[in-house]
Order: sequence, then structure tokens, then C-alpha cells
Amino acid sequence: MQIGLIHYTSWPTVGGVEVIIRQQAGLMAKAGHEVSVICGSGRQFSPNIKTVVLEDLNISSRAVTAAQAEIWNGYPTAAYFDLVQKLRDQMTALLQGMDCVVAHNLMTMPFHLAATQVLIELAESGTKILAWTHDLAASNQDYSLPRNNIVDMVREKHSSIRYIAVSQTRANEFQELTGHSVEATIPNGLDLATVLGLTPEVEGLVNQLDTQATVFLYPARILPRKNLGFAIQILNALNELGHDAYLLITGAANEYNAGAQAHLSGLKQQAADLAITDRIIWVNERFQVDEEQLRSLYLAADALLFSTRQEGFGLPLLEAAAFRLPIFCSDIEPLRSNLPDNVVKFDLRSSPRNIGETISKALRTDVAFASRKRLLMNYSAQTLYREKIEPLLRSLS
Repeated sequence: MQIGLIHYTSWPTVGGVEVIIRQQAGLMAKAGHEVSVICGSGRQFSPNIKTVVLEDLNISSRAVTAAQAEIWNGYPTAAYFDLVQKLRDQMTALLQGMDCVVAHNLMTMPFHLAATQVLIELAESGTKILAWTHDLAASNQDYSLPRNNIVDMVREKHSSIRYIAVSQTRANEFQELTGHSVEATIPNGLDLATVLGLTPEVEGLVNQLDTQATVFLYPARILPRKNLGFAIQILNALNELGHDAYLLITGAANEYNAGAQAHLSGLKQQAADLAITDRIIWVNERFQVDEEQLRSLYLAADALLFSTRQEGFGLPLLEAAAFRLPIFCSDIEPLRSNLPDNVVKFDLRSSPRNIGETISKALRTDVAFASRKRLLMNYSAQTLYREKIEPLLRSLS
């Protein structure tokens, strides 16, 4: 599909609407659509997403401020009507050939009423427009809108336009204001990789994992003293208990040491015997884990699992604390002496199942962990796009 997203401003302006436009444009382009961002001010932010800047859409331009002043005074004359005609010519050429136009806030906010009028005209002539409604000025006491036919455009539902609200609150306000319901309520999504600044490699890895599962990180080289076999048993116990989990192991075996390679092969065989091969990610076999990749892995992980039998110090505990991860580790020295607060220790003589039960209970009762996990699942930009936005776009074609 050819899709246009239109707003007063785009990147590099940073605001809630601009963030969502950039996110939506990226997801649409990744889904194979031809996407253009049309704005009054902005710059191209992706090589495969066109950005079209129209001076007459810039709410700070002289033409727009003069037209808006006429409307607020109640007597639209030459400034307003000239701007409408110029925008009509420009936007007709840009939008008429598109399969869908997503207008962010232009149909419910009063900052550029000439643009609002032109979009209504285009919709009435057949252009398919989705009014993505982040805000409604007419329902907000912070705005004092005059009463006239032009300003009233943002108080009405226009029958040729389909309205989308970003929350149930906005949907309710729209119903109260216009007497009509919105087409759909689609919340804003969180693009975790962008917000956290994940590397492309870690982003690709995380996108392959079940978002509902707990992602444990074990940053260590593959050495017998790291007791990775026990970590694999704990992971198996968690999954058997119904607590879906993955284990990311960062390090590599020493390729020049036949014993190290044999140890790695044994660990993989253990995972295969337990039927959890798909739950253990040997990260270094996918990409080299340097400092930047390790930082991204800490940011993407849900918790640290550290079942080591022997350490000189145990730096991963401090690193995990810096990233505010829940920590589950062996009750050994020197870890015991260097533990941050709220760490869950386990006796290496305990059974993997008992340790799994302890870890699962700790995570279930960790309010911050549970809240973060729930929000990431419910507001994943990728999931919302796949389940709600793409079907909506397809319904227009």
C-alpha cells in the first residue's frame, strides 16, 4: 500500500506524536508498504521513508499564523482562503494517489484549520483518511475555542473519515463530544529496541523470543567452574513449573582447547536431553559479544542467573545491579560478601526444582518486575502493529 502520515511536525522534533509517527512509519515500511511522512517541519529519518516538508503546513509560518488569526477573530478572509487553496493544490497532488492517509491530530486539534478543511474535502472526494486521535482540544479545558463554522470542524465527526483513539479515555471524550464512537482504540506502542538503544543483533535476537517468557542472562565464558549445567537444570525446572523462560549465555568456549569444546558439546547434549534446546541461546555463536553487545543484553534481559561454583569476585552481580535486574545467584563466597540488596541466593546443594520454585515465586511477587513485563507485553509496538494496525490498513484496501 501507499501510505501517508501527516502531522504539523516530524523528527527531529521530539514529542509523543512525533515518536509514534516515526514508529508507525518504520513498522509500515518493514511490512512492505511505501510510506511518506508529510509535515510542516522535519527531516528524513530513514532512507526508505520519504519525508515531504510543506511550508504551508508549518504552524509557525506567516501564512498559517495570519490565517489562524482571522479564524480566531471570526472573520476568515483572504489569508485563510488563499492558504486553503494552496494546500488544496499541494495535498491533492500528494495524497490522492495514496491508499491511506493517517492524519495525526489534525482532525481534532485547532492549530492548522486550513489543513483540517482540506483533509475533510479530500476524504469527501474519496481519499481514505484515518484520524489518529491523540488529543481533543474541544474536550480539554486548557483550550478556549471560539464558536464558528471553521473551528467547529474539530468538534465534529466527519462521516467520510475513520477515527482512531489512542486510549479509552480519548474514545470516551470523542463519544461525549460528537455523539459517535471511534472506529477503534489502539494504544501507543513501545518500541523497546529504540527506547533502550539495543544493537541490531540483540534486537533481532529478542524479537525471536516469546514476549511472555522470562529472559535470564548468564554473562560468562563456557568453563566448568561456571556451573552452566546447573543453570540449564534450573531453567528446565522453571519451564516444567509453567514459568516460561529462556537463558542467554554470552561467552564462548576456548576454540583451541579440546576439553572446552567437549564441555560445550556436553552442555548442548544436556539441553537436548531435557528438550529445551530452543530455550538456551548461545549468544556468541550468533554474534561476537563485545562491550556494546553486552550492555544491550543486560538492557534486554529480565533477570540475572548466576549459578557459578567459584569466583574471584563476581562482577556480573554489580553489573546486573547497575541495570536494575533481579539477581539469582549461588550462595558462595565471595558473592555473599559483595551482594547488592534484594538478591535471591540459592544453595548449590538444593535441587534445581526447589531453586526454580524459589525464583518463580520471587519474580511473581516482584511488583516492579511484574509491572514491567506486563507493560512490555501489552504495549509492544510490534505486537500492536501486527494485531491491530496492519489489519486496519488492510481493511481499507
